[in-house]
Amino acid sequence: MVCFRFKTEEELLKEVYRSLKGKWVYPRVTDIDGNKIWPDIDILQINEDRTRVIGYEIKLMKPSNKSASLNYEDFYTGIGQALLYLKNGVHRSYLVLGFHENTNDYQINEFLNWLSKKKELLKSIVGSHISIGTYLEYQGSISPIIEAESDFSTSDEEVKLLSNKLLKGKFSFNQKLFWYRY
Repeated sequence: MVCFRFKTEEELLKEVYRSLKGKWVYPRVTDIDGNKIWPDIDILQINEDRTRVIGYEIKLMKPSNKSASLNYEDFYTGIGQALLYLKNGVHRSYLVLGFHENTNDYQINEFLNWLSKKKELLKSIVGSHISIGTYLEYQGSISPIIEAESDFSTSDEEVKLLSNKLLKGKFSFNQKLFWYRY
């Protein structure tokens, strides 16, 4: 498989950001209504009718220093961060994976085959609110592997308030990256 590789996670973030459709897309959200959030939301997208917030967690898969395969640590960290987006008022999270320029085709195919084999297990672990996909082509789009089936909802008043603030645009994002898309 021939796929595009990236030097840095920032480069991957820019490509994914540029590929997303719609006008309500913001890079590197760092706070909601003046309150710092952790983790930062790499890309925030609000749907056109302003009823759903999707957070994109971007991770660059790199070769392992210890074996011939990829280092899965960033994959698992990405799942954890995508889950944490939900506590910050996001309705759905999307873990988007790209590949570092030092990965070879064998490593990428091995990882994609593993994802395919473990799809149902991963889906049961991450639940129905998280998608996992790959970004394989320059100026392409996200290729979904696992797709979220429903919005996250909770009785927690703080999370509901954060969702409302996100939908109203009460958050800070990286202004410099924002203009990269245009």
